[in-house]
Amino acid sequence: MPKSNHVVSNKARGGWAVKKAGAERATRIFKTKEEAVQFGRELSRNEKTELFIHKNDGTIQNRNSYGNDPHPPKG
Repeated sequence: MPKSNHVVSNKARGGWAVKKAGAERATRIFKTKEEAVQFGRELSRNEKTELFIHKNDGTIQNRNSYGNDPHPPKG
């Protein structure tokens, strides 16, 4: 599985969490989704990985690649 980071709702403690793919524990927990997205974006840029931003219901809202994009845009 390629490395990726996920911004997910933290239902156990409230707020939003940034987690690595397959990890049980969060990398960091934030009060707002905006703070979590900002941290996740910077983390993914540094690690050259993908960032998945999830909605409160767990579905994927947005996906960004910061490095090894398997399908880079043409042009």
